[in-house]
Amino acid sequence: MKKVISVIMCIVLCIVSFAGCSSAEAELTEENVTATVDKAMTALKDFDSENLKKYINSETLSTILTYADKQEQFADLGRAMFANLEYQVMDIDLENKTVLVAVNNKDLSNVASDFVRELQRTYSTVELLTKLSNDTFLDSKLVVLCNKIDNAEMMDGYVDITLTIDDSGKNLVLVFDENAENQVSGGALSTIMGMF
Repeated sequence: MKKVISVIMCIVLCIVSFAGCSSAEAELTEENVTATVDKAMTALKDFDSENLKKYINSETLSTILTYADKQEQFADLGRAMFANLEYQVMDIDLENKTVLVAVNNKDLSNVASDFVRELQRTYSTVELLTKLSNDTFLDSKLVVLCNKIDNAEMMDGYVDITLTIDDSGKNLVLVFDENAENQVSGGALSTIMGMF
């Protein structure tokens, strides 16, 4: 009888331990917030679709990821945009569920703006939308944009962005508003999305 009770206690302890481990990731602690920022920023730099969806809530990135899941050229563009992204966690406010992050990237606003203007001179918005699945078009146009991104200069310094923390799921998620999207992309995301 003692052995049966011991086995039952061991099983209960294992279940409690596993339950504690699985929910610990979503706990709103400074350590978990910092780890989530690290995972999210690494996902941006690698343009890792799975982790971007897991750790970042961003309307613009979601749109780009929809294209990137179908066309590798958009994933290459994402990697080019975020390859030089630098960041520092400045402040974590657990009560208000926010994290202040200082970010720096290449200055891509003019690069993106020039690229969009050039496309708009040649194609209507409807024509552009039909070409988003054309590999030949994407290879020729997005490679040019990626090269221009590679040659861009870094911004003068870090800018602060405030990200809201969503702790309602299995893991913490950082919510990027339009300003945060724009800052991490060096000004490129809002310009590129503006054409659509």
